[in-house]
Amino acid sequence: MSRARKPATPPPEAVSPARPAAAAAPDKARLTREQRALIASRLTEAERLCNERGTLLTPLRREVLKLLLERGGSAKAYDLHDDMRNLHGRVAPMTVYRALDFLMQMQLVHRVDSLNVFIACSHDDTAQHDHNHDALMLVCTVCDKVVEQSDPEMSHRLSTELGKRFGFAAHGIEIKGVCRECVAAQADKARPEPARR
Repeated sequence: MSRARKPATPPPEAVSPARPAAAAAPDKARLTREQRALIASRLTEAERLCNERGTLLTPLRREVLKLLLERGGSAKAYDLHDDMRNLHGRVAPMTVYRALDFLMQMQLVHRVDSLNVFIACSHDDTAQHDHNHDALMLVCTVCDKVVEQSDPEMSHRLSTELGKRFGFAAHGIEIKGVCRECVAAQADKARPEPARR
């Protein structure tokens, strides 16, 4: 007697009874109208891109991407899992990971290994979805901000040089350092205060 397999990723409405939407991502209440419009635009573009590639941005995948965008485009998988649990009750962590894997395959999300976070892909022209997905990730060691730099020429030169010198095939390069804002803040702290009269 064979048993029917359970679906790998249940739709969000089948996850569990919904909890109040107010318990969602902590930053959700603080989103401006412009931010909400940008998120809606990015979700529409993601749906279009998936359709072009012959696949679906299911409600669950869309919701994970939306939660990531509502968190400013950067979050750990377990933060997204917590957001999903706040919305739907009991949700398996693998549900979120599978959605993130799909979003990475569709080049909508990057995984930043050094911080163990996922970031929404931030190409300047969202219509240019076949951008160099082996982008340089600039990771600030002070504030943990990640900036995606899609510079195919620089990525190619760096990868080529690493290959020539070390026989290393590089992709998805992460560079740690200090961002412009943190450098400025550190410089402000280092300046002596003017003498009081």
